[in-house]
Amino acid sequence: MIPIGAAVVVALLAAGAVSAVWYRVPDRLRSGIPCSDAEARFAAALGRDPLLTQPPPGVTPVSKPPAAEVYQPCEGNGSSSYYGGALRGFTMPSTDRGVAAARAYYRRLTVADGWTVTVRANGDILGTKTIDGTAVVCDVRDMRRADPVHHVRYTAYWIELRYRRLGSHRPMLQTPEDTT
Repeated sequence: MIPIGAAVVVALLAAGAVSAVWYRVPDRLRSGIPCSDAEARFAAALGRDPLLTQPPPGVTPVSKPPAAEVYQPCEGNGSSSYYGGALRGFTMPSTDRGVAAARAYYRRLTVADGWTVTVRANGDILGTKTIDGTAVVCDVRDMRRADPVHHVRYTAYWIELRYRRLGSHRPMLQTPEDTT
């Protein structure tokens, strides 16, 4: 008979081995959504959209090189959520006038580019549009942030263009982060 302590240790080691193997399984196998060249091209095209490449004057990208992050539904986007799209962050001077100007700029740009736009109560912009037969959502959010550790206030925002998968006709109006 195996002592209870040894049995617990063996069980914990087995559970650790199973979880280590699970995390090594490629996202495309865990998601059940196959990666494809068409998905990659669609996500890359979203990364070149004017909303992500033409910020208003005085606004700079958060990261270098200044290019959008693109992803396919098969890759996973944290929290085991699988959707495709492109994301880019920007910083700007922390002034009320700068925030209002950026919101007005993106509101005009989305409407001019054919997006159906709503503005949420917090000022975030949400747009929907069908691109090449796929429902895409545009989300301009998080115009203000505060860093309580360093007692600094800054203004940054993120623009994400997202879709469920190619050919999906139902827009993905909320991100997983919105629902938690």
